[in-house]
Amino acid sequence: MPPTIREQEAFYDERWRSFAFADALKLERCAAILKALSETGIATPRVIELGCGAGWLTAILGLFGPAEGVELSPLAVEEASKRFGHVRFRQVDLGRWDPPRERFDVVVSHEVIEHLEDQRRHLRQAHDLLAEGGYLILTTPNARTLRATSDATLALNAWQPIENWLERAELRRMLAREGFAVRTLTTLTLGTADRGIDRLVNSAKLNKLIARLGLARSYDRARRRLGFGLHLLAVARKPAAARR
Repeated sequence: MPPTIREQEAFYDERWRSFAFADALKLERCAAILKALSETGIATPRVIELGCGAGWLTAILGLFGPAEGVELSPLAVEEASKRFGHVRFRQVDLGRWDPPRERFDVVVSHEVIEHLEDQRRHLRQAHDLLAEGGYLILTTPNARTLRATSDATLALNAWQPIENWLERAELRRMLAREGFAVRTLTTLTLGTADRGIDRLVNSAKLNKLIARLGLARSYDRARRRLGFGLHLLAVARKPAAARR
């Protein structure tokens, strides 16, 4: 039986009770999200982050345009509002939220969709929030890589009340069904999986040999493109002529 919304709210209140510095995995995802934001070409984007947690990423996004974050935990919203006064935070249950229409140029969903029961609803919300021609930038754990990782708990660094991991092809189909045109669907964070073909692909000896040949960057780029990373990164656009 899935956890109730009250149980989830209590979990996230406790999770975000204390501020902690972001780790290397979050830094890599943040850099990828900012790169994707830059590549939209929008000079001063109106941005919303869905499921913003402690609010640190929303605060960074808010340096480039008006930004707000929504989050289930009221404690997280209260603390983020104190810590990051230049952006707006609101308490929202994404499972029930009826969002405003066409208010934003960019929607960011950073490690959130895997913690929701109704994932297609999450994508519909993002689609509704976006102005025509707007962009969704989404990261989520890569189910394929996690299943090839001996200790998935260690790889993700934590478990949350709901864990619904997605395959790359599955995410692509869901985005298309909700009216998005997928621009990029790649992976981030290499080297965690150690089962099956991943054991060879991530072999330290093989990677050293490739580095000596001067091919490390090309090899890493290929691994990310072929889906060997720990996290999926999707950049999708709401077509300018879209009508729902």
